[in-house]
Amino acid sequence: MARLTSLLTAVAAVVGTAQATLPTEWTPICKEIEAKISKASDVIYPIQAISFTSAITHWFWSSYEQPSCVFAPGSAEDVSVALQIIGATKTPFAVQSGGHSSNPGFSSTKGVHISLKRLDQVKLSEDKSVAEIGFGNVWVDVYKALEGTGRNVAGGRVPGPGVGGFTLGGGYSWKTSQYGLTCDTVKSYELVLPASYHGWSLNGTITRVSKTLNPDLYFALKGGLNRFGIVTSAEFYTHEQPEKVYGGLGIYPTSAVDKILNATSQFSYLNKDPRTQIITTLEGSPLGTTALVLFFHDGPEKPATFELFDDIKPLIKAVKSQSFVSFVQTIPAQVVELTNIRGGFISFATSELSQTFLEAIRQETDDISKIMGLHGGITVSYDIEPFTKYGEHATESAFPHTESPLPLNIYFAWSLPQNDEFWYARMKQTLETLKKVAMDDGIYSDTFTYYPNYSLFDATPEQLYGNENAARLARIRDQVDPDRIMELAGGFKI
Repeated sequence: MARLTSLLTAVAAVVGTAQATLPTEWTPICKEIEAKISKASDVIYPIQAISFTSAITHWFWSSYEQPSCVFAPGSAEDVSVALQIIGATKTPFAVQSGGHSSNPGFSSTKGVHISLKRLDQVKLSEDKSVAEIGFGNVWVDVYKALEGTGRNVAGGRVPGPGVGGFTLGGGYSWKTSQYGLTCDTVKSYELVLPASYHGWSLNGTITRVSKTLNPDLYFALKGGLNRFGIVTSAEFYTHEQPEKVYGGLGIYPTSAVDKILNATSQFSYLNKDPRTQIITTLEGSPLGTTALVLFFHDGPEKPATFELFDDIKPLIKAVKSQSFVSFVQTIPAQVVELTNIRGGFISFATSELSQTFLEAIRQETDDISKIMGLHGGITVSYDIEPFTKYGEHATESAFPHTESPLPLNIYFAWSLPQNDEFWYARMKQTLETLKKVAMDDGIYSDTFTYYPNYSLFDATPEQLYGNENAARLARIRDQVDPDRIMELAGGFKI
């Protein structure tokens, strides 16, 4: 909350002093949308500084752009109205759910900024087997809404990410080893199609996409992100949620890092319980490399594999039996947000987490830590994520994951725009260095693709989806968006 308050204050000040230079090219489009939408929705202008700034806030400050207005839809019908106007006028736009994307322009724009925050419904079916969830929610609010029902969904692992981008990018969850990626648990999507498409035979501009109603679009929305229309909500299959889970955070000093990596590698080979998961993070700073471990077990008792870490002395360790909501809320994402002035994610995947590979990650963290101060570096972070064979739950998806690839999330943050070129290049360099180690160690496969939600802005369709899936996505795009209306919004190219 501290970071959000400071960001709102800072951006509001910029808005207040920039009125004279504010881009007005698309203000008439904003006015047209405002005149045609229902009372369920709103259009917000920069002069409404606090609500305007709140609506465009992002997890990374570098992801922020100042639009001509914010369109805040309260219904899919009003999204349809706005998208028809945007399509007819070729107006740049963005769609924001939680604003967690690190890539500039992916959920921000100088045109019409569509904030989905009002689409925040969480509705359980009568038998509790399905939850309809609006794409304006952030995951922690979904968990709060479901608390006490005995049911849960496979969603985001930390407080910040929104339901929309997370789900459309695939979605690694604390429940992935049990149920697959979040996209594997989607029953159907409510989709507002690009206004340019003619001859759609289902429900016009707004349609329901499912495996039976439209298998091609259903496939495309599972990892294909925002290239095929605007998704306003989805139906998710639920699962039984134990009243208590066992989990929490351990923080370890530089002297313990080697032991943490050894325990992490052992855990990745020994753990066979899909209810049990860890994330090990190496954090670099000029003072050295430290480690964080997030422990999670989907039940109240400590699992045996966590004993691998028992003899490693932490700086802080708070792991206990608690509710699922309490566990997610204790993850220090808000503290991390204070450092997110500028930054990005980059990623690739391996088949295993060998000791050699983890030692290479340690070496990269150490090497970059020594020079980060020279280039405005704030955070150097590597997230190591051992899952069990979750590919057995995979459904046909744009993002291929039947082989249970283990994603490595590389996350750097820095202070100034003049540092951008250095850090983007350094992120790519560390990826290639570690990929070579993985290849030499026999734990890298050419069939593994980059996880969309962890990928840098210039990842190609082939890197994200593989040659076959990329070609199929292009064909689907050509069918539903021949005039490329969705390319007016930022995102990966298809």
